[in-house]
Amino acid sequence: MRKGVTLTIVLSVIAFTSIGMWGDILKAGPALRSFSWYLIPLIAFFGFCNDLVKFFRWHVYLQKMGIRIPAKKSLDIFLAGLSMSATPGKAGLLIKSRMLKGISGHSMISTSPIIAAELYMDLIGLSLISLLGIGLLGNEIWVALLLCMLPLLGLVPGIAGFAIGLLEKIPILSGRAIEMRKALDSMFGLFGVKVLVVSLTITLIAWTSEGVALSLILRGLGFDVGIVTTTVLFGFSTLIGVLSMLPGGLVVTDASLMGLLVHTGIPNTPAAVASIMARVFTLWLAVIIGSIFLVIHRNDVSKDLQGEQHIGK
Repeated sequence: MRKGVTLTIVLSVIAFTSIGMWGDILKAGPALRSFSWYLIPLIAFFGFCNDLVKFFRWHVYLQKMGIRIPAKKSLDIFLAGLSMSATPGKAGLLIKSRMLKGISGHSMISTSPIIAAELYMDLIGLSLISLLGIGLLGNEIWVALLLCMLPLLGLVPGIAGFAIGLLEKIPILSGRAIEMRKALDSMFGLFGVKVLVVSLTITLIAWTSEGVALSLILRGLGFDVGIVTTTVLFGFSTLIGVLSMLPGGLVVTDASLMGLLVHTGIPNTPAAVASIMARVFTLWLAVIIGSIFLVIHRNDVSKDLQGEQHIGK
C-alpha cells in the first residue's frame, strides 16, 4: 500500500508539473483573477455528484447479492472506499469488501465481484459516452473507436471467457486467470437485464455530472462549451486513463483532457487551468472526502484485521 501511495504522489507531481509546463501555467494569473469564483460550489457539487450517484449503483449490487445492511452503513462504506480512488488499478477499492466483511460477515471473495462490476460498468459507461461523441475526436476517430469497443466486447461472455482461456494456457498467468474466471462468472451473475439497465443508467448520469462540472469550469474561465461536448471530452480522457491502469489515470487522463480541450479551440493556458481544476474537483475531492470517512470508520477495518490475525493464531 505504501508503494502505491508513493507512486500516486510521484505521478500527481508529474501530472500537474507537465500540464503546468505545457500550458505555461505561469501565465495563468489573469485567467484565475477573472475566474467566476461564485461557480466553485456548483463545480464541487457536480464534481462529487458523480460519486454520490454511483452509491445507488453500489446499493443495487448489494441488494442483488443478498447483502442486507442499513443504507447509512452502506453509504459509509462506499464513501470510505473513495479514499482509494487513486490507487493502482483502483485495487485499493477492495477495502470496501474488507469493511463489508466486518459489518455483514460476508467474505471478501464473495463481495469482490461487486467491486469488479462497479469498475467494469464505469468502463462501459465511458465507452458509450465516447462513442456517442466520437465525431468530436477528429483524426483520432479510429483509435478512439478501438479503445471504446474493447470494454464493450467484454460484455459478451463468450469473448471474455475465450480471452481468459488463452491466459490459462500461460503458466505464469494461469493462477490469476482462474481467479479472473471465478470473478467474471460472479460479475455476470449481477448483470441481469434489469440490473444492467438500472446500473448503466446510473453510470451515464454519474459521468454526465462530471461533464457539467467541466462545463462550469470553462464558463468560469470565459469559454462557453456545451455539456455534451465536455462530457464526451472528460469521458474519453478518463477512459484512456482507466485503460492505462495508472493510479487515478494520473498523467494520462490529465494530458488527454488538456489535449482534447486544446483540440476544441481552448488556448493552452486556460486548458491547463481547466484540466487541473477538473481533476481537483472530481478525483481529488473524492479522495479527500473518502479519506475523512475512512478515518471516521477505521474501526470497521481494524476489527476485521484483528479477526483475521486471531484466526491465524
